[in-house]
Amino acid sequence: MLLKTILVLFTTLTSLCQSASRNLITLNEETWTDILSGEWMVEFHAPWCPACKDLQKAWHAFADWSKDLNINVAEVDVTVNPGLSGRFLVTALPTIYHVKDGVFRAYAGPRDKNDFISYIEEKKWTSFDPIPSYKYPSSPQMSVVAWFFKLSMFVRDKHNYLVDSVGIPWWASYSIFAGITLTLGCILGFIIVCIIDRVFPTGEQLSKPEKKPTKKEQKAKSKKV
Repeated sequence: MLLKTILVLFTTLTSLCQSASRNLITLNEETWTDILSGEWMVEFHAPWCPACKDLQKAWHAFADWSKDLNINVAEVDVTVNPGLSGRFLVTALPTIYHVKDGVFRAYAGPRDKNDFISYIEEKKWTSFDPIPSYKYPSSPQMSVVAWFFKLSMFVRDKHNYLVDSVGIPWWASYSIFAGITLTLGCILGFIIVCIIDRVFPTGEQLSKPEKKPTKKEQKAKSKKV
């Protein structure tokens, strides 16, 4: 019985080691810009996502072919990198992008190893339009979206800490964040008003054009002279 248990554990560990690819690249907030050069296939996933777990075996097997295909195969855990999920506008999991020299295309084909390989070998990605330029992850506006995603995750983590660890009621936690939001909004609004007043002063009146003297005023002036 013990020997059978050991054999089952060994087989399980072996299959796990075989399914994990050494060629799979893990991207994060600091390294994601690597995909702006060369050809990449990037998958966004989360540990709690059942569809992501189903895709894992095929994705790792596809990564084993990355050197033969002369591409890079990568993955991003959105629970660890919430900013990247905002930067790439990930609204469903798993999400896959094809990237070629900084040009992004959303992958919407079958999710099998052979389908991934044919997508690269046959250059099927050329049949699909790139995402709009305003959605490019490297654009300034998407950097702002990424910042807001990170901020929202920070607020959520602090809320969970206050409720679970500190033990305050959930409504009190929301009240704290509401007060902070209102305070910051007032400060930001005051700063914006001050900047506008500096750039476009409202206290100074525009110089009024001089009125032309009437004929009576001209005659009276000439008589005085």
